[in-house]
Amino acid sequence: MRTLGWRVGMIGLGLTLALGLSSARAADTPNASTASSKDQVDELMTRYNLHPAFEKLGRGLSNAFGGWLEVPYNIDKHYAPGDTGGSFFTGTAHGLFKGLVRTGVGLYETVTFFLPYPEDYAPILPTLEYFKHNTKRKPLPLE
Repeated sequence: MRTLGWRVGMIGLGLTLALGLSSARAADTPNASTASSKDQVDELMTRYNLHPAFEKLGRGLSNAFGGWLEVPYNIDKHYAPGDTGGSFFTGTAHGLFKGLVRTGVGLYETVTFFLPYPEDYAPILPTLEYFKHNTKRKPLPLE
């Protein structure tokens, strides 16, 4: 009886080692799918053209959460040294209106990010000045 259990155990151990070694060899050899693509996420994004949809989602979230930035931007834009009070209230009114519009558009783009509307996921509103990259800078000494 004891020899039968020992034989079954050895056969099980041998099968486990054989399967383990064969799977390790298979992982070492590159196949066509991993050699052609560097990353599965990039492959899926390219195959299904998901990049514009996620760009629309990011734009919608930034507009929804950053719509209030229109208020200080428009106060600064409408500021006139000769009419401080009037320009402040004018800038505030313009900023509140544009901020509500930007927040609404952001919510719309966030909810409908997977739909290609407007045409090819185009932005509805222009980018705020706060989010535009300023490329006018002096190069660093080591560049």
